[in-house]
Formats: sequence, C-alpha cells, structure tokens
Amino acid sequence: MLVQGSAYRCYSTKDELEQLRAEQMARGEKPRYDGRWRDRSDAREGVPPVIRFKNPQEGQVVVDDVVHGPVVFQNSEMDDLIIARSDGSPTYNFCVVVDDMDMGITHVIRGDDHLNNTPRQMNMLRALGASVPVYAHPYR
Repeated sequence: MLVQGSAYRCYSTKDELEQLRAEQMARGEKPRYDGRWRDRSDAREGVPPVIRFKNPQEGQVVVDDVVHGPVVFQNSEMDDLIIARSDGSPTYNFCVVVDDMDMGITHVIRGDDHLNNTPRQMNMLRALGASVPVYAHPYR
C-alpha cells in the first residue's frame, strides 16, 4: 500500500495530535486527523512513524447492509486512519480487511457498533483490489 500510494507514513507526534484535537474542539469541529503528512515524502528524524490509509477524499461509500439497508457515508467525513502503529503492529481495521481478503470471505456479520468501521474497510479492500463482501450488522 505504501508503494502503490494508498498508504503513507505519518510522523505527527502524540503532542501535535492532541493539540490539533484541542484546537478543533475549541472551534466546535469534529476532532480528526487533518492529513498533514498525506502528501509528504520526507521523514522526521527521531519520530517513529505510523502508517495511515489514504482514504478517498471525495465521493461516498454505500454500505448495502443486510439488516440496516443502504447506509451512506461521505468520504470527506472520514479521516486517514492508522493501519500500523509506530512499532509496526497492525490495527484492528487493517487486520480484519487483510483477514477477510486472504480468506475469501463473502459475508461479514459484525455487531452494529462496527457499522461505522465498514466504509473504511470497504475503501481499503478496494484499494487492495479485493472484492467487497456482503455486510450485516445486527442490532445488539
């Protein structure tokens, strides 16, 4: 994903991200990563990077959920999520995408608390050239 350009190294520090969130909240905005490392190729000495997925910035994702019906998410509302921590360990959303893809999963059933993760997972699957499974998010 790094090579194909659908992911990138982010060298923002924890303090910088906390300051960003505080500023956004003070302005009444939804706290989210602002993509400051999205189009950069330089490195920052002494700061171990995380790897972020480069989520599309335009368009929408429609989750045609078996339980909820079509649920529309705007890509502009989703920031670039971390897929690998600075120690190299993968995050949940990346792990489930790779696992579903590798296993050829055709149907995914997760609790409705995971519905908001699904458009990001669908975007990652598409970036990896994989098929998107059928999703169902039953109510708890």
